[in-house]
Amino acid sequence: MCLMEMMQKRKTIAAIATPVGEGGIGKIIVSGPDALSIVHEIFKGKGIADLRQAASQKLYYGHFCDKGQWVDEVILRVIRQADSFTGEDTVEINCHGGIRAVLRIYECLQAGGAEGAEWEALLLHSFENRKIDLIQKEAIQTIIKAQTQLGVKVLSDQYAGALSGALKKGLEIVEGIGHSLNSKKTTNNAVRSPQEAGVGGTAPCSSLSTLANLIDELLETASLGLALTTPCVLAILGKPNAGKSTLINAILGEERMIVHHEPGTTRDYVSEMVSVKGVPFELIDTAGMRETEDAVESLGIEMTREQLQRSDGVLAVFDNSRPFDREDEEILGVLKSWLMQPEASGSQQKMRKRTIFPIINKCDLPEKLDRQRIESFTGQPACHISARNSEGLDDLYKKLLEGLDTEYKPGRPVLFTIRQYNLLASADVLLRQNENYLNTGSPQDTVLLAINALRNIFAECLHGA
Repeated sequence: MCLMEMMQKRKTIAAIATPVGEGGIGKIIVSGPDALSIVHEIFKGKGIADLRQAASQKLYYGHFCDKGQWVDEVILRVIRQADSFTGEDTVEINCHGGIRAVLRIYECLQAGGAEGAEWEALLLHSFENRKIDLIQKEAIQTIIKAQTQLGVKVLSDQYAGALSGALKKGLEIVEGIGHSLNSKKTTNNAVRSPQEAGVGGTAPCSSLSTLANLIDELLETASLGLALTTPCVLAILGKPNAGKSTLINAILGEERMIVHHEPGTTRDYVSEMVSVKGVPFELIDTAGMRETEDAVESLGIEMTREQLQRSDGVLAVFDNSRPFDREDEEILGVLKSWLMQPEASGSQQKMRKRTIFPIINKCDLPEKLDRQRIESFTGQPACHISARNSEGLDDLYKKLLEGLDTEYKPGRPVLFTIRQYNLLASADVLLRQNENYLNTGSPQDTVLLAINALRNIFAECLHGA
């Protein structure tokens, strides 16, 4: 069945494109071969008698009526197939944002023959009609969940085609290498002079270097892309009254946690989303780790151990105003055990090495803590802060963002899903393993398999398996 026949057989769908609730404007999108006919039956417009004759990209004002009963005042935008995001005739209906108005229009459209669908179905139609590729589809789906403005900017660039363009360039290079090697084989079979003997090997070498650089550059962006789309989980760990809740309040910039001088105040974990230079982090404030006979506090400590299981990093907080004691030693033991636990396979944690961020808190008070013992265990200098006075946090932020290029560069291609990263990483491995064969063009079977495998990886990244 050809693409045109598939489009003709596809049902017309109606999807609510704005959150259902009280708001200024509600939007419903109707897309499909019968979109204009279905809307025409319930739309009474000013200045147009037949919506089926409407011009593309033009606005029309009027009312929706159901069996002669007025439903709502609306503004329509008609987008013909050639201009449409979905690759089909589309009508965007802008109505009042109240729940009743949106749902009433939605019901009228379904009664008229449209199939009700979630907004993601519009993306599927767009993808199937080759209006967008898989990368763009992933980007627009992820934009909805973006936690920060930087995330929206970076993902918008990928929806606009930044990453797709880079991958298409990689695919072109692979095709060029294959063509060059085939040309070299033909030339080698011909009778040549000694001066001509070296011709044909230079182009693949240069192209391979360009391809390797492209893959390396894309892989380097994954740490930022994944940090924006799947925020790093940071557990705050320390003995009771070390200042964990005060620290999270300082990071948040407001009083969100219960802060009290009595040890054991935090009986449960509390999760908060924070942004550091546009990069989101999930902070988990946990119960202090210590031996206790308090049943409720014991449950909180058990929850702390559970939260550590899903954490990518730990902010280990130690009290500068108290000597290093048995409870601090227990914290180090918990951290050692956490580091030794196996990584979850097939997850983001393969990219995110478990990291401890040692923090010496209450540095505004006289020093009594043995800092060297802590830094010797973690193998890195501790951040010295006063959470109560919000001092020293910049050093902590710098360590959290280490290795992430947070400067926004418009139009920069960025890997933002683990699927994309794993595919490009496999291309990198394949290229390195077969670099010598690809340069020399032999053995032929090995070269052919490598070229086909690279071609398939780039194609799968763009369009799926």
